[in-house]
Amino acid sequence: MYDYALIIHPTSEELLHKYEPGMKRKPIALVRKLLEWMSPFKAAEVQGLYSPLGRTARGTLVMCPLLLDQMASLSPTKVMKAVIETLKLAHSLNPKIIGLTAYTAFSGNKGLEMTKLVNVPLTTGSNYTLATIPESILRAVDIMEMDLRRTDVLILGITSSIGKYCFEILSHFVRNIYVTVHNKEKFQLFFSELPKEKRKKLHIVQGLAPILNKTGIVIVATNRLPSDFDLTKLRPGAIVFDSSYPRKISAQIRDDILVIDGVTIRPPGVSVKFNFDFGLPEGLCFPCMAEPMILALDRKYENYSLGKDPDIYKVREIMHLAAKHGFEIAGLTSRERAMSLEEILKIKNSAQSKRKRKFFLI
Repeated sequence: MYDYALIIHPTSEELLHKYEPGMKRKPIALVRKLLEWMSPFKAAEVQGLYSPLGRTARGTLVMCPLLLDQMASLSPTKVMKAVIETLKLAHSLNPKIIGLTAYTAFSGNKGLEMTKLVNVPLTTGSNYTLATIPESILRAVDIMEMDLRRTDVLILGITSSIGKYCFEILSHFVRNIYVTVHNKEKFQLFFSELPKEKRKKLHIVQGLAPILNKTGIVIVATNRLPSDFDLTKLRPGAIVFDSSYPRKISAQIRDDILVIDGVTIRPPGVSVKFNFDFGLPEGLCFPCMAEPMILALDRKYENYSLGKDPDIYKVREIMHLAAKHGFEIAGLTSRERAMSLEEILKIKNSAQSKRKRKFFLI
């Protein structure tokens, strides 16, 4: 029996080649078809998880073979079938809670329908993921030495859970927050509940061109990017948080803006080992993977992060439980890859150089 099971899947071909080297020599079309036919499997056991409160939790990783872009492009029926097969395998290992991580979290109405298939609590990890987003932005701000009091923010998709939560946190610190609105009814409901002082900071924009070059932070909280969102128009040193999935923003277009999509988490223990390469340094994981581990250490075996709308109470609760059991934010990520401080400082230096050149040309 396991205290928790994490359902994972390969997020890139590069990762796939690491644990299936033979796939590298095969045509990609054949590889994708093989992955569609492949059965889920137990990938590894997690070792060394240990809470400062003296508790441990035994975990396992269960692999759904589909690549990220397959999950996004194949028919929902095929994807659902693959996830259900993986869920049933995880269930057969007798865990006390199962985490649907990465793109598997989007299946079955973000996990809600899956609860009918197994008699084990489920979670997608979305509450802890949401809880860490403002912290990731604030950490980036600190490293880039940005003055929040003089910073304007642009939120693309304000009525999404990420858009609303980031507005709630960042509105305490920044100068103005510009927003795009897709659903006017949702926005009016959100706006009507804001206190007067926060309403003053919020500005709806119809076109992005006039504000891109003065925006310090951009939060992409939607999968529908406005047609006039042009990364090349942002000022040097800008920070872009990309919550779209699969990721829409390329970090390769410019070397003077910081594109991030979250943080890595260091679970508690002298030497936590996942015994499987999912793209991060050993001992680190993503927030969606950490949430089931946190719940297992707290012996909180219940359906937790499910459905489209997050529970703000649970967002705050999971932050508290993570701190209680010694989970720490380790660093920033970009396109699901851990960023080193050296990488970020290189971007910062490039931005400073371009700002100086612009100043002397004026």
